[in-house]
Amino acid sequence: MQVALVGLGVMGKNLALNLIEKGVTLVAYDKNPDAGEDLLRLAKSESTAERLHIVSDIGDMVRRLQAPRSILLLVPAGELVDRVCLELVEAGVEINDMIIDCGNSNYKDGISRKLKYQNKFEFATMGISGGAEGARHGPAMMASGSEGGWERIEPSFEKIAASFNNESCFARVGHSASGHFVKMVHNGIEYSLMQLIAEMYQLLREGCGKSPKEIADIFDTWSEGELQSYLLSISSHILKLETNDNEALVDLIDNRVGAKGTGLWTAQNALELGIAVPSLVAAVQARHLTNTKETHAAKEMTYAVKKTAKVKVDLEELKQAFHLASLLAYRQGLALIKGASRSHQWKVDLAKTLQTWRAGCIIRADYLDQIAQGVEFVDTLTSESDALRKVSGLAITSGLAFPVLTASQTYLATLTTPSNGHLVQAQRDYFGEHGIKTHNDGICHLTDLVDIDAKVR
Repeated sequence: MQVALVGLGVMGKNLALNLIEKGVTLVAYDKNPDAGEDLLRLAKSESTAERLHIVSDIGDMVRRLQAPRSILLLVPAGELVDRVCLELVEAGVEINDMIIDCGNSNYKDGISRKLKYQNKFEFATMGISGGAEGARHGPAMMASGSEGGWERIEPSFEKIAASFNNESCFARVGHSASGHFVKMVHNGIEYSLMQLIAEMYQLLREGCGKSPKEIADIFDTWSEGELQSYLLSISSHILKLETNDNEALVDLIDNRVGAKGTGLWTAQNALELGIAVPSLVAAVQARHLTNTKETHAAKEMTYAVKKTAKVKVDLEELKQAFHLASLLAYRQGLALIKGASRSHQWKVDLAKTLQTWRAGCIIRADYLDQIAQGVEFVDTLTSESDALRKVSGLAITSGLAFPVLTASQTYLATLTTPSNGHLVQAQRDYFGEHGIKTHNDGICHLTDLVDIDAKVR
């Protein structure tokens, strides 16, 4: 099998090493010659350099490939993807060649590019998760589009992807640019889980007065059972790290958190599609709030420091609350994927999507089997539901911030308890005559139901 790869940054370099290790012949290009030399040095050290060809320009890369060509792009999202695509057209790619955008591009760009280049070459998208380590040893790969082109390279990608129970974590999840949408939502779930774990740490550290090492031990205990996950494991490891002066690593790190856009896109698309993902949105806003001092509205968003209170938390209830809140983050993400698939007619296979997340990716977890069982399983978690309600209330009394924890409780409560929407409907009709829907599905106005002598002015 012969493949080309454009972009030898951290992800590209490691994916390249993975490809040639698995027997794929690779033609690689990066505009920075040092990147190619570094890749060749690493390949020689691993005795796989005979399957690697470093080229100095895109034209040479295209000429070396047998048609129909398969070319992977691992370049920064945005205009650079189009720039490379146009260079490939000028270099001689043909209509049956397949160009696969493997970066964190916005799925909307993928849709427009598929149309833009349909008479030039096949354009496909693939989300890759797992970071540098995953790319090198087996990532999660969420592919989409270009049905014909995938067939010739799918066997190779199944080999380089992570595997779970002898099943590859590579899959074509749906049509068009759905692969990038699924990866975007994957990242939104990732935001939520990271923030939720940080909130568990915050409650135990500031609310209960436990040390980082003590919290790490608690996380390790959770990981011994059904809550084992990559993010919980790395969080425990981080909390155990200390300097030579026995100072906890976490106490040396600034609180401002960065982001690369996929979490924001998740929130934006959820709002556009009218699908509620409050736990995911809360995680994005939590990151924004850590950077308030750098905003134009900093003065209006800076308040006096408030005292917090100590609380007593039952560790088993905390574990149960964390368990359910984690499940709800995934369920919200899957609901968003399903809604987008219906809207765009992507025919996304949620079972295949979950299979790609089983191993190799950042949000891999042992409890993905529970996610696959759907809301029916969540409905059986009575004690966990009670714990989420109790822990959320207790956490708030500490005076600390728990945006994802409380958003998860609000999400579940909104869907499982009496709503207050009837009053909001009435308010909208009162001032804007937007109409109201009654219990018998009739559409009318307040004035059709009651006599109003004079409205409030």
